[in-house]
Amino acid sequence: MELCSVASIMSLGSLAIQRTYLCSLVFRALPKLLGSSLKKFCNDVHPALTETIVGTLPELPQDVLMDIFTTLEIPDLIRAGAVCPSWHSAYTSLQSLGLYKLSQTPCLLYTSASAGDSSAYLYSLSEKRSYKLTLPDPPIRTRCLIGSSHGWLITVDERSEMHLVNPITCEQIALTSVITIDQVKPIFDEYGALHKYELSWHTGTRAAYNSPSIYDLDKLRDELHYKAFVFPDTFTGTYMVVLIHNPKQQLSFARVGDDKWTWLPPHDAYEDCTYKDGLLYAVTGFGEVHIFYFSSGPAVTVEMIMQMRNVYGCGYMYVVQAPWGDLLLIWRICEDHDVEPEPGASVFWNTTEYEIYKFDLKRSKLKKINCLHDHVLFLGHNQSLCLSAGEYPSLKANHVYFTDDNVLWTLRLKNNHRDMGILNLDDNSKEEVVSHQLFSNFPAPIWVTPDLRKMDLLGFAPSSLKKFCKDVHQPRTETIVGTSPELPQDVLMGIFATLEMPDFIRAGAVCLSWHSAYASLRSLGQYKLWPCLLYTSESAGDSSACLYSLTERRSYKLTLPEPPIRSRCLIGSSHGWLLTVDERSEMHLLNPITCEQIALPSVTTLEQVKPIFDEYGVLHKYELSWLTGRTTHYSPPLIFALDKLRDEFHYKAFVFPDTSTGSYIVVLIHNPVRQISFARLGDDKWTWLPHHYLYCDCIYKDGLLYAVSITGDLHTFDLSGPTVAMNTIISIHRDDDDCEYAYIVQSPSGDLLLIWRLFEDFNLEPDPGETVFWNTTKFRVYEVEAAGSKLKEINCLRDHVLLLGHNESLCLSAEEYPSLKANHVYFTDDNMLWTLGLKNNHRDMGILNLGDNSKEELLSSQLCSNFPAPIWITPDLRNMNLASGAAYKMVQ
Repeated sequence: MELCSVASIMSLGSLAIQRTYLCSLVFRALPKLLGSSLKKFCNDVHPALTETIVGTLPELPQDVLMDIFTTLEIPDLIRAGAVCPSWHSAYTSLQSLGLYKLSQTPCLLYTSASAGDSSAYLYSLSEKRSYKLTLPDPPIRTRCLIGSSHGWLITVDERSEMHLVNPITCEQIALTSVITIDQVKPIFDEYGALHKYELSWHTGTRAAYNSPSIYDLDKLRDELHYKAFVFPDTFTGTYMVVLIHNPKQQLSFARVGDDKWTWLPPHDAYEDCTYKDGLLYAVTGFGEVHIFYFSSGPAVTVEMIMQMRNVYGCGYMYVVQAPWGDLLLIWRICEDHDVEPEPGASVFWNTTEYEIYKFDLKRSKLKKINCLHDHVLFLGHNQSLCLSAGEYPSLKANHVYFTDDNVLWTLRLKNNHRDMGILNLDDNSKEEVVSHQLFSNFPAPIWVTPDLRKMDLLGFAPSSLKKFCKDVHQPRTETIVGTSPELPQDVLMGIFATLEMPDFIRAGAVCLSWHSAYASLRSLGQYKLWPCLLYTSESAGDSSACLYSLTERRSYKLTLPEPPIRSRCLIGSSHGWLLTVDERSEMHLLNPITCEQIALPSVTTLEQVKPIFDEYGVLHKYELSWLTGRTTHYSPPLIFALDKLRDEFHYKAFVFPDTSTGSYIVVLIHNPVRQISFARLGDDKWTWLPHHYLYCDCIYKDGLLYAVSITGDLHTFDLSGPTVAMNTIISIHRDDDDCEYAYIVQSPSGDLLLIWRLFEDFNLEPDPGETVFWNTTKFRVYEVEAAGSKLKEINCLRDHVLLLGHNESLCLSAEEYPSLKANHVYFTDDNMLWTLGLKNNHRDMGILNLGDNSKEELLSSQLCSNFPAPIWITPDLRNMNLASGAAYKMVQ
């Protein structure tokens, strides 16, 4: 966890006071853990000497400290990590490996007007005090809190989009868009921007009983969202989010990274869920208990295992797994209330008692329980919990800790009194958790169990690593790193080199020896590079992008440096780097994995661009001349605002390792008429190559730059000398009138391939407001026979795959990349008219089968923004200075 996210837990003064308390706390815990072996560490420590300062403490081995720290609650664990360097080292090891005590006491999370819009309070039941947390945007006080599980809040923002938020680590994950729920459709305005939502009222048992309703972006959540949960998915090794939503409280689910929600018809009226032994148990307001089987194949099957009788008067139903393994069903009973109060009247939803039943799975019967003995219930919008008061001594046995989770109160009557407290099951008496004067009524307070682990560490090891991880996650929470199997580093490195980037990063967090192997591979760049689709989304925010893994079929959110990625054009990607153009039409290299960013030479150093300064000497506009290598100016220069030049000028860009200098070279195809300029990193200006124009694509092979033009010419440029020499390899006259783009790519065997991209007819001058579709129909692939300067058409790529678009064109082996489909083209939209001129238009992207030219969707178009256009990228963890050693200008 970043310490700054809990910086306000303690003032500096109180932290100093806590050092004495923590020292005595640690040494009180030692006898339980070490027994007689403790004496050799404690000869000089006397119980009465509570004023002992940290500097005089005996140095405990790190594994001993880690064992002690696993017994601490999270506030104490964080404080312990601030005591001294050795304690901080033990704390960070526990944090990174997720080996601290998992059975944390639940806390109450609430907001307050005095804390500000972006802060929340965490009330500790064990310490009876609150801690202020600063949380990531959007502000927490503008969100609805519809669930909490495993330390994560499930929130709904003012666009009715959902996020997972860990309030301790501040990690945030955007969930699949609300518009992919079966009952929700987006409504766009005349400019293509999301404007409203349409909510259908159909369920799994009948068609819509009303015509669809239209909602503003911030109003849909008041009607649609009910309650949500996040569960570890034992079958996929990832996490699954389950959403109860309207109409009629139906179920949908999505695994983290899915591109759409999956609807679970036909039943409805669900009120609570739990996940046990790989099965989802859901209880309805009618007293039915259903099991959903997610392991039965692509289709999820459902079975009703029980139906209760006489549930009238039950305000809410819960299902919870008890520590001894049984399922409990709980009825929440409320006194009568006025659902339609007089204007201005206060409405109180008042819980009076709970009825608890033990469910016999084998007999599908219920047995009423009158006493929980030494157990405790936590109920509300959280995942329902049943805990042992013996393990959590600050909790009251046979009590229910409850918060308000009635959707009418928590969403529609946002500012109403909250029905929450601690109820004694013996006599139904109640007491306050915290004074209602302390917290805001919206968002409603919610129980959360703090967790320092990040979601990637909470998951499971990739399948290729499982045989080496059997001893890493032991049932006992006291397990320390030393119990993991020790493999030679060269063996680990050989295994890690086969992993895709997400699994590679996860493997590096398993234990110290694995991290060492990961760090060595990362510094050497000797890991496998897998292509991913990078796209932006309105719901992710202006400074974030999403990385879609073709292997895992899930997306990862990346927060990128300024300027905001959604304000930039993406004109290329090579070797893990994006080439971007900002709102001043200046270019940068950006590694979205490492967040390293490099400013390229100014656009004003290109031959065709001149700066225009205002009367104060400030850059004001650009002048673009129409100079080419073969003609003089055929039109007078044009004047462009700073943010408009990029729409006319930049076309496509590449970055290549420059074998002649050991640096990197950036190649830019630009207007007028798609000419080429280049610059090495560290150059202060661009070098123009005026020999030819109408270029579409480039590659760098054997020290030569190969460039293909739309007319069918293939040229090479030798950039190693002081002057650039051009050579024509092939010059043909194409007869494809419907071809608008050409690509050049090197196959794994070393051959050069030329590819023509063909489109169906379209209207270049559509009527105002008309949507224009640029529709790829086929690709033609040719092998370059360099010796004879001829092309040979290839009708089948066999086990190879093409990835084409604004990226450096790729040809990969489907055998080496088994998640890719052989003889297919994975393509994105790279037409300049579409990606820059018509920014908000439909994107022409998908997967095309070269066998029959059939196409399939790559990613739901509803998930990604049309600008900047999605682009292929091969993630790479290496920094450019590590890869080349060259000097360059680093963006601070």
